[in-house]
This record gives sequence, C-alpha cells and structure tokens, in this order.
Amino acid sequence: MLLSGCLAALMVLASCEKTVVETDFNPDEPLMVPVTLTGSIPETRVSLDGVTPKWTAGDRLSVFTADGTLCPAFTADQGGSATTTFSGTKPDGSTLGFAIFPYSASISQSGANYTLSLPATQDGTLSNAVMAAKIPAGEAEMVFSNLLTVVRVTIPSGMNVTRIELQRSDRVSGSFTVNGSTLAVTPAASPTDADKRVVVEKSAGFSGEDVLLCVLPSSSKQIDLLLTRSDGKMALVSKTLQTAYEAGHLKKATVPSNLVFSDVAKIGASTASQQYTTTTQPNTNATGWQVKNGDFETWTMDGENLPNYWNSFQTFLNGGNILTKALLAQGYSSSNRQVKRSTDKRPGTSGSYSCRIWARSIAGLATAQGNLTTGRVYASNTSATGTGNYNFTDQDGYATIGGFQNPFHMDFTARPDSMVVWIKYRRDESNTSHPYAKVEAILHDNVDYKSGYNASDCTGGTNLIGDATDQMITSTGSNWVRLSLPFVYRYSKTPNFVLINIATNSYPGGGVANDEMYIDDLVMIYNLYNLRTDANGWATLCLNYKALVPSGATAYYIKKIAGGYAELTAIPAGQVIPANTGVLVKGSANTTYAFNGSAADIKNKTVADVSGNLLSGTTTAIGKPSGTCRVLSSESTASLAAFGAFTGSQIAANTAWLTQ
Repeated sequence: MLLSGCLAALMVLASCEKTVVETDFNPDEPLMVPVTLTGSIPETRVSLDGVTPKWTAGDRLSVFTADGTLCPAFTADQGGSATTTFSGTKPDGSTLGFAIFPYSASISQSGANYTLSLPATQDGTLSNAVMAAKIPAGEAEMVFSNLLTVVRVTIPSGMNVTRIELQRSDRVSGSFTVNGSTLAVTPAASPTDADKRVVVEKSAGFSGEDVLLCVLPSSSKQIDLLLTRSDGKMALVSKTLQTAYEAGHLKKATVPSNLVFSDVAKIGASTASQQYTTTTQPNTNATGWQVKNGDFETWTMDGENLPNYWNSFQTFLNGGNILTKALLAQGYSSSNRQVKRSTDKRPGTSGSYSCRIWARSIAGLATAQGNLTTGRVYASNTSATGTGNYNFTDQDGYATIGGFQNPFHMDFTARPDSMVVWIKYRRDESNTSHPYAKVEAILHDNVDYKSGYNASDCTGGTNLIGDATDQMITSTGSNWVRLSLPFVYRYSKTPNFVLINIATNSYPGGGVANDEMYIDDLVMIYNLYNLRTDANGWATLCLNYKALVPSGATAYYIKKIAGGYAELTAIPAGQVIPANTGVLVKGSANTTYAFNGSAADIKNKTVADVSGNLLSGTTTAIGKPSGTCRVLSSESTASLAAFGAFTGSQIAANTAWLTQ
C-alpha cells in the first residue's frame, strides 16, 4: 500500500508538472526583457515660442524594434522636465529602432513607414502633439521631434467661447504616415469633411486663455476658425499665415476682442433639391383685389361697343339744361360710339381682345376725347372744361343693356402697390398744345366720388385713400407699352371702391378727332408674398420689390464663407430687404409669413445694406446656374441652416441659392 501510495503521489506530481509546462512555456512567444530609454524634447525643435514642453509621469510611448515589432507601451518614470526615462520591455535579442508619442496599439508599420491617426476632437493642450524619435544605436538618448503643427488660439477675456473649430481645405486630422528615416509626414489621401477640421470644446467656456490645437502639416497658408459662444452664436476668423503649416512649428491666432458673433449656415457636401423651401403667392385674384374684366375679354353687355363693368358716353348721365341736353344727346347718340372691341392686343397676352377708345368732334364745337371709366360719365356743360363735367362713382347705379346689369361703380377692398396696364396711344402730332393722354385709379370710401377738371367740384379730402395716376402719357406710335403706376396712399383706411378713368387726352377738350388709345390687361399689383418655412423654420426668398421683414421672422444675407460655414448677417423684423435680393429666412417651423412691400408700409423704414451678398436669387423660374449651386438642404436643423449641392435642373421662382 505504501508503494501504491507513492506511485499515486508520483502520478499526481507528474500530472501537475505536465500542467505547469503547458501553461507557462510557449516556444512561439519571444522572451521579453526589461529596458530603459531616455527621451528629450528640445524646445528649438518644437518652436513653441518660449514654452518648453515637459514630460508627465505615466506618459506612454509606442516603441518599435528595427524589424517593425510593436513593443508593449513604454511608460515615463517621472515628469516635470523636457528629459525623462521610459521603462518597458522588448523581445530578447532585438534592437529598438523607432518611438512615437503618444502610445497607440493601432499604429501599423510597413517598411520604413508608420501609419497612425490624429484625433479630430482634442483637449486644447499638447497631449495630442504627436512626436517621433529614431532610437540611436546602443539605445542611447532619443531626441523627439514634433510631427505636427501647433496652432495657439488666444481667446480674449470675457468672450466665453465654448467651442473652437479649426478648418482647412485639406486634411487636418485623421490618418497619416510618418517615415521612420526622415520623419517626413504624409497625410492620407481623400479626406472627408470630418478630416478637414479639429475641435476643442469646454462647457465652462474659454476666456482669457490660450488653446492649443495640433494639426497635420500642409503647404496651405490659410487658417479658418469657427468660434461658438455660450449663447450659441458663432463667428468666423480667417487669416493668411506668413508661412505654411510646418511640422514642429507654432502658429499664432489671436481672436479680436471686438469679434462679431452671429448665426451661421453650414455648407454641406450632401446634394439637395428645393423641396425644403416652400413659397406661395397670396390670392390676388380674390374678390375685391382685382378690377373686373380688366383684360377686356367680356363684351356681352353691348356687343362690341362696351366691355362689361366699364362705361363711357353711351351710359352717361345728362345733367344739363334743355339746350345742353339736346346738344349732348346728339353728340352721344348710339350711332356715335367712341369705344370698340379690338383684336389688336398687347404682345404676350393670353387673351383675344383689347379695348379701343378714340376722340371725335361734336357738332364742330368741341372735341370729345375717348373716355373709359369704371364709374359713370356726368355731362351738364357744353364746355369741355365746365365744372359740371366729370366721371364719378355712382354707388347704387346700374344700367341694363343687352340683358346685362352694368354697375356704375367698381367694388374694391384692397390696397395694391401699383396698377399695370398695357396701352398703345396714337395722336395727331400736329396738336402740340395738349399732347398727353391719361390713366388714373382712385381708391375711395363710401361716397359718390367725382373726378374732373375743376378740382373744387371734385371730392378728394379724407375720402381719397390713395391714387395712381399718369397724366403725361406720350404717343407710342404703333408700339404697345406697359405702364406701371404706383399708388400713393394718404390714409390707412381700407377702400370700398376704385374709380379708374382712361382718356385720350389729359386736358378736357384737348386733342383732336381720331386720337386713339388701345387698352389691354389692366392688373393690380400687390407687393405681398406669403413665404412658408420648412419643418425646421428655414426658407429662402427673392422678391422684385422692397419688402418688410415681418414680425417673428429674421432675414439673413451672406458676406463671408470659410471652412464649410457661411456667416449670416441679420436683417431683423421691421427692416426692409432690397428688391431682387436673395436672402435666407428663419422663423417658426411650417409657418407662413407675409412679406409686404406696400409703399406706405415700408415708408421711413431702414433698407438693409446688403453689399457683398453672396446669395443669388431669382423672381422667375430659371435653369440651373453654371458653377456649384447650393440650395437649402435637408441637413438643416432648427438651429443651423445647411446648403447642399443642387441636383435639379430648374431653380424655382422667388428663391435664393449660394454659389461657391
């Protein structure tokens, strides 16, 4: 039993010995031996402007053998000086050849080249300053060289910047290769947008201090900084350096104390259509916004002799004595019409007809000029300049002709900015004493408003809300001409009627027989545009008139682009956007804002100076502009607008884009 017990013990011992050998000994792994290295960082090599970099206890190095094997991390034994010792292990019998700070297990080696990565998010110190050193024969002291460029950003006191972003057009961070023999740095090709920037953030804010950013060397001499303040406003600082981004050198960027912070827009790499900008015109054809039959297409009332909703001598009111009545009745008989439908129409119209009026002689005593009105003609004096001759709004009057009840008034309850009408005016050039025709539109309240030669017999006063008039229309020969008559408003009331008068001569009895005028497509124009923002509250806009920025919205123009961002300059609510100006608009999400260009509403308001604006705009749909065209993009957020490369073929009317 003793023997068997001993045998059993030996068997157990043999089993234990076998287990120990299999666990602790692996002939495929090299035997690691301890080694101590000395490393120094001479200031003259780093050029940090009088600031000597110092090691910190616990700093770790990536150390490679001459044949490219990465050793376990070497750790600094002590800190506080530019020279320290690092302890670590290496494969027994190997020769150390190259060291990189800080340590990274992901550094790869191929021949003489080592590939590593610089983080885009940094802490504002030299902790990201990648250094490398060739390890001399005999593992003598290593002299480290800074592979990067250090940019020192000085933030003034009281500025409270929470985020600093350095941008460049080439690779700033990310993957790069260092040559172990020459220490030359080669950034990886094809950088993404994220590789073109480094960022330092601090929630408490930077104020009155220096922030260090480590970036890859480059031949570029441009530096762009995007600074974000604690209130979310941003500012762009652009500077041209005297020299390029050289490895191991310091670049200084002092932020001006008077730097202006504002909103910015992102210049994105994504593509975009224009679906993120929605614009809608107001319904200017609603009842009371346009003159009825202003295109002169409807003539059912009196055949070809009078357009519906308009009047002339055949519906006049005779208010004279017996002699005057007889004379006027003869002159204005049905056989002596001075209005006629015409197929001579203005170019580009979609209609078929225009209205022709002309002058003629009455009994050889006077010239009856061609007269067309939305009111009614009143005649009580044989003298053309008599106080009893005028056109007027008859609020309750109608004439029934041909089964059509034609009013002697034109209901109108809007405040247009101008009236546009096409005319072709031909007159006898021998008459030089009164050579002008006239067009006028009078907006008034509930009164039988009179408009005639003798002002004392006309209405005016507080009943006149606004008017648009041109009484110096010269002959256009055989050409159609577009007239635009701006309204001048005297009172802020809403009108009830519009009295429009058109005559072949602006002076009563002026002109001669056969003076004629063709009239087509009379339209009221409203400088009012309803802009609807997208789901993030953004939109772009361009109008062909000056427009007031409405309450609740802010318009922006762009004067500076740097490093993928556009600096936005605000045009606040209550100020005026110049005509034909592309702007970016910010408001509440999915909200409609009325951009009003009424002359009365923008009077005495500040018109923004947008000189240098980089936004382009169009008031009509156009083909895609040449070059890189960027429109409002889906990358936009509630706080940051983004522009992306336009993928469509046509730019929508009343929108803006950025050409970069």
